[in-house]
Amino acid sequence: MLHLAIKNAPEHMKAAISNSLFPAFGSLMHNVGFRYSDNVFHEPHFMCGLIGPMSIGKGSINPIIETIIQPLREHDARSNAKLNEWKRQCKTTAANKQRPARPEDAAILAPEPDMTNPALIQLLMDAEAEGNRFLYTNIPEVDLLDQCCGSHKKLTKVVRLAYDLSRLGAQRATADGISGNPTLRWNFNFSCVEQKAQTFFRDALTDGTLSRIGISYVQRTRERTGIIPKQGIYDDNYRKQMQVYITRLQAATGEIACPQANRLVEKLSLEMADITVLSDDDNFESMSFRALIIAWLKACVLYVANGQKWTDSIAAFMRWSLYYDLWSKLAIFAPQLSETLPAVDTFKTRKKGPANMLEMLPSTFTYENLVEVRQRVGKPEEGAYNQLTQWKFRGYIEEADGRYKKTATAEPESFT
Repeated sequence: MLHLAIKNAPEHMKAAISNSLFPAFGSLMHNVGFRYSDNVFHEPHFMCGLIGPMSIGKGSINPIIETIIQPLREHDARSNAKLNEWKRQCKTTAANKQRPARPEDAAILAPEPDMTNPALIQLLMDAEAEGNRFLYTNIPEVDLLDQCCGSHKKLTKVVRLAYDLSRLGAQRATADGISGNPTLRWNFNFSCVEQKAQTFFRDALTDGTLSRIGISYVQRTRERTGIIPKQGIYDDNYRKQMQVYITRLQAATGEIACPQANRLVEKLSLEMADITVLSDDDNFESMSFRALIIAWLKACVLYVANGQKWTDSIAAFMRWSLYYDLWSKLAIFAPQLSETLPAVDTFKTRKKGPANMLEMLPSTFTYENLVEVRQRVGKPEEGAYNQLTQWKFRGYIEEADGRYKKTATAEPESFT
């Protein structure tokens, strides 16, 4: 499905776009979900940011998204007709007459990003009444998230509730005010440049907001060839080919088991633990927990789109998506994390990820050698003994006569 979806995208944008389409895919599904390895049930909830330099081609995701959400657009056209008729009746009703009730079957599932927080709550209530449907919004500039959430201070609250599928309540005293307590089923994409992302999320880096959002980062290459990036035509043939997968996502229902994805996420969790142990980086570990869930949930959606058939390509994408998400977050926000969390000193000398301290040591080394390496990456001596204990437990090193020797298994790749 992804290969088909991105076939017309500019070559340099294909990776980032393929990793960012899942909010749209997930919004086609309703009353369906998957159970993670910890037995927590997850509906297809996604929030994704596409971040890159100005004029890099971030807008090339838009025609693909429009193809995916075409069923939502058609649904909204019918709902808008009902709402417009209702508004017309309200305007023509005499002041001393009772106005007609608002239509109950007129949910707008793909609202425009220029909406207020009360409007979002009304839209959520309408979508919930139509069978626990998701809203989907493609936000061209991340600043519009503040307006949808009510204010920048409320951004963290809305992102947390959306990820956890909790309720977003509001109570108004007036008759015209919007009151309700709907479940926050809202998937969205946003895009912005790197500097804007750093400014927008600077106060929400360590409270769980950033870890709940999937990030796809596009770097500008140093080559200046002058060649204009090409993209294909999104014609009826393209839409017809995509419709096969769209139909499968729309038809899914109930709890769907994907044991292959759960087995793989268990392995990837161990990989994340290896990186944490080798780098002694608690902040990386915290970010990896939700990154694992996001990558796993993407694989589950692909599994459904593929007719509930697991393939090696789905497994490869799940692994790649996990690492790409984490790399993107560290590539963009690591300098700010070092300022926000001075105790997490790994980021002071490395901007792209945790440092593999075992890799920085000779084949045979002493405790003092490890302390020197820890100081080089900005970490104190405290914690060195615990790190050695973890390395011995995992079979990375052996101890003899107060010296440590790397074993044959001490070859995990650095996170870059």
